[in-house]
Amino acid sequence: MVELEALKVDQGAPKAPSTPEVPTKRHRPRRIITWVLVILFTILTPITLVSAWAVRTVTDTNRYVATMQPLATDPVITNFVADKATNEIFSQFHIQQQIANVLPIKADFIAAPITAQLKSFTQTQLRKVTSSQWFANLWEKENHYTQGAAIAILTGKEKSKFQQVQGLGVQLRPVLLQGIDALDARGVTVFNPLKTQLQNETGLKFELIATKQVSKAQFFFNLAIELRWALLIGTPIIGLAAIAVAVQRRRAAFLVALGGVVGCLLGIVATTFARQAFINAVNPDTQLVATHVFDILFRYLKGLIHWTLLVFVLLALFFWLIGDSTWAVAVRGAARKGSKAIGGAAEQAAHSDAAAKAIVSLERAAAFVARTQAPFRWAGAIIAALFILSNRTIASMIWTLIFLGLYQVLVSVVAWWSTKVAARETADALPSPPKDVDVSS
Repeated sequence: MVELEALKVDQGAPKAPSTPEVPTKRHRPRRIITWVLVILFTILTPITLVSAWAVRTVTDTNRYVATMQPLATDPVITNFVADKATNEIFSQFHIQQQIANVLPIKADFIAAPITAQLKSFTQTQLRKVTSSQWFANLWEKENHYTQGAAIAILTGKEKSKFQQVQGLGVQLRPVLLQGIDALDARGVTVFNPLKTQLQNETGLKFELIATKQVSKAQFFFNLAIELRWALLIGTPIIGLAAIAVAVQRRRAAFLVALGGVVGCLLGIVATTFARQAFINAVNPDTQLVATHVFDILFRYLKGLIHWTLLVFVLLALFFWLIGDSTWAVAVRGAARKGSKAIGGAAEQAAHSDAAAKAIVSLERAAAFVARTQAPFRWAGAIIAALFILSNRTIASMIWTLIFLGLYQVLVSVVAWWSTKVAARETADALPSPPKDVDVSS
């Protein structure tokens, strides 16, 4: 009872000085600036990604050709090109009227069914043409021309040979000529007189992107061209400035990463709306083709946004985990306990007979690699060279060289580890030196 009485607080005793509160008003401008920079970083992130993608895709010839090439193997696109070519040749050259002219007057009523049968047969032959390797090669050659046309159209500088270019498309004249030759080989010679007319025909074109769709993209592409360096350099600087100005830099880094996540999600939403607008800009009978064209042309942009989103998610998760929130502390504690448990289990497994045998086998394999490094290194270099020759794109070359470098480093690490193991085994095999004998006695 006496002890309890002694613990009572004396109301008359002077109060201990309270800890002075940290002034927060002087940090208010820094907090406001941090939030403004984070919001600006969030808004500029999707714009920067779109700008980088647009400039690189259109202005880099190899990238442009690689972007457009899958269109030549898409059945929806190739069948549409064949159908478009068939309709053009039958409508512009009045095939039914020509068939009626060679028939007797009393038999001209069969001109329509003959034309329908001939049209169906022609369509089948042209579909075979557009699904062949010949059409894929033609498409690649046309893409080198359309890249210049695309730049001229999107920048609004339609001069010289691009003066009459409005929409972005591929000429159908070679397809028709190839189709006529294929029909001629099957005994259908009715189209042979059209070859002379097709030699000078330039109006037949499969339009990938219509004039209306291009006009909507001109403003944004020119803006991307003008601001590309400002965006590519300025956006990361804004994110770093938000962290530097902040009072709590770790929390600011988390907010910047979270802003990047929100910006990428905004980019995904904007891409979805752009896709719908692209499809709605064409006639209903070609909307399926427009859907495939958009999905193929913008696949690199989608990949860029999704990969950037993944990076920002990982960064946000990292900065959250090293924070001082209740959940973050709990997660770190659980991770420490889990790592200790896994470490204990791994230590027990390492002392087992099966683990010992596995380690011995691994050491023998490492020793073999160390003794014969040259064949392993040359094999990796030869495989990388073959892969580069079969995939002649800049991206594949870069990634192949990166993986080749990692492979060479791995061989060096395995050889180094084998040397260390051999040195340790040699040291263990040597007899221990005798202890000093005390002779003072």
